Amino acid sequence: MSFKVCLLLSFLVATALFQGSEGTSYSDFLKRHLDNPKSDYQNDETYCNLMMSRRNLNCQQGNTFIHAIEQQLVDICNSTGKVLDGNQTSKTLFPITVCTLQNGSNKLSCKYKGETKIKKIRVTCQKGLPVHYIAHT
Repeated sequence: MSFKVCLLLSFLVATALFQGSEGTSYSDFLKRHLDNPKSDYQNDETYCNLMMSRRNLNCQQGNTFIHAIEQQLVDICNSTGKVLDGNQTSKTLFPITVCTLQNGSNKLSCKYKGETKIKKIRVTCQKGLPVHYIAHT
């Protein structure tokens, strides 16, 4: 009887941890990529340098910020996206800012260049929610 109780508790803990990680992935996706409305800085370079630092992404190769409402991103995973290689590609265009680490940046002073674009985006979805940004086309 004790073995069955231990087994049941182990299963419940594992299930809770797995479900928690899925929710965190969506939350992490929003924290990493969503900025709507776009934060107002003087230019895309300043925008990228400040946003990468504020989102604790500083010194990474790059990141893309999406300037859309959250529901539009969720819709890609459900009704307004098409499947390609197991990922969803939006059918509509999104305003985005692409931040890329500049050559010559070092760990003490990471500088980014930024570029505003309007593109379709491709994301990985889990349970109807975007969890990973793949690319823009």
